[in-house]
Amino acid sequence: MISTESKFTISKAINNLQQRGQVHVVKYRRDTRTGISIPLYSVYPNSEKDSELHTRDVFEGMTPDRYAEYEFVLRNLISLGIKAKILDVGCSTLAFSSKISNLSRSRWEIIGIDIVNEVGSQGFPLILMDAMNIGFKSKTFDQVICLSSMEHIGFDHGIIAPKHKDLSCRINGDAVAMKEIWRVLKDKGTLILTVPYGRLIVKQLGYRVYHQESLTILTNMFFTVKKEFFGLKKGKWTECTELEADNSTLLDYSHQKFHSEIIACLLLEKK
Repeated sequence: MISTESKFTISKAINNLQQRGQVHVVKYRRDTRTGISIPLYSVYPNSEKDSELHTRDVFEGMTPDRYAEYEFVLRNLISLGIKAKILDVGCSTLAFSSKISNLSRSRWEIIGIDIVNEVGSQGFPLILMDAMNIGFKSKTFDQVICLSSMEHIGFDHGIIAPKHKDLSCRINGDAVAMKEIWRVLKDKGTLILTVPYGRLIVKQLGYRVYHQESLTILTNMFFTVKKEFFGLKKGKWTECTELEADNSTLLDYSHQKFHSEIIACLLLEKK
């Protein structure tokens, strides 16, 4: 067991070995409780075609500033062997969900929602919809993905249609959205959530940064299956401990494109 290397670094190393044909996925060990499949590698090729998503295929052409989040998603998606409905909250025209949709070989039905009017053809349904009022029946989805979007929910960025504005939800919009996500998830369904983390802060410009207490309150309707933190060091996201994340110093927002130097990545299960 390599305790000093981050999962992200290990994943990149494995992908490099796969590209060279030096290791192969031979089978998957499925966690029966969460439905997550863990790949098992060998130096000997498997005669059957790999049935899981390959990180290298998804990352191709993607900007590297969100690799930590994307890699976390890929490790925690529902198994491709399971027919599932997945909701991407706040995706807008995000290419990441489009790639997942293309690679899922129609085993998953992926639907994206966003309050920004940028609905286009991405290879999966993309609907103009408010995360604080999700227009689907209860217990519709097997999994929900919400990447770097929860911190913006409820704020008016000047691009939101008037009919979607609700000033009473500005500060607590994230809590309202979490209740909606919980509602549309099936029992034992999972939420993959990523948010900026560090010291509690709410910016008038329209985003939040979470800390230990606020993140616990936000996710208290769910059971935490997995929690990982990544810190920005020399322009790269590197896995760090929760203690390191709690002791971090926020970036100078006027000069940085990121809301925080820490990202919290969580896999949550509906209680």
